Amino acid sequence: MVAGAVFLGATVLAGAAQAQSTVTATVRNNTSTTVTFSSPSGCQGSPTNFGNIGPNGSVTGSARSPYSTSNGCSIRYTRSDNSRDCSWVLSRTRNSTTGSWNYPTINTNSSSSGVTCSGRVASVSSSGDWQANLTISP
Repeated sequence: MVAGAVFLGATVLAGAAQAQSTVTATVRNNTSTTVTFSSPSGCQGSPTNFGNIGPNGSVTGSARSPYSTSNGCSIRYTRSDNSRDCSWVLSRTRNSTTGSWNYPTINTNSSSSGVTCSGRVASVSSSGDWQANLTISP
C-alpha cells in the first residue's frame, strides 16, 4: 500500500510540474544602434537569456511560469542613442488547471514617434507553451 501511495504522490507532482508553461520570445533589433533590455513589470518566472542586442541582431529568451494557469513577461528594449523604446506585455491564461489555454496576447507600446514596435504570436502549444516574435525598428 505504501508503494502505491508513493507512486500516486509522484504522479501528482509530475502532473503539477507539467502544468507549468513557458513563453519564449525572439527579439529582433532592426536599428543601427544597441538596444538595452529591461523588464519593468517583471516576468512570471525568471527570464533567461534576454540581454542587450547589438545593431541588426537578435536574441531569444524565455520565462517558465511557476503558475499552472498563466504565463507571461514584460519586456522593454531601449535604443542607446536616443532612449526611445519598445515595450511588450506577453500573456497567456486559462481558467483552471485542467482547462484549455486561451490564445496568447501581446500588447505592444512605443515610447514615442521615431521607433516602430511590432509583436506577433509565432506558435502555440496545448501545453501552454508559446513563442513570440518581437521587433524594434527605426
